[in-house]
Amino acid sequence: MYEFRCGSPVCKTHFTAPTEDALMGQVAEHVVVKHKIPAPTKSLVAFVKANCISQVQSTTKAG
Repeated sequence: MYEFRCGSPVCKTHFTAPTEDALMGQVAEHVVVKHKIPAPTKSLVAFVKANCISQVQSTTKAG
């Protein structure tokens, strides 16, 4: 499970996804819609991955 917490001081957005790829899709949409950045740079993507995304333990049990 992966978690995103927006690094903008005025944005409280937080969400999770089962994979990093799925989470990055949500992050990309968030950046475009909420922060009006239509084409995030490689630098921004690298910053987000390094500072705003973490792997968390899933709270669901298998079976």
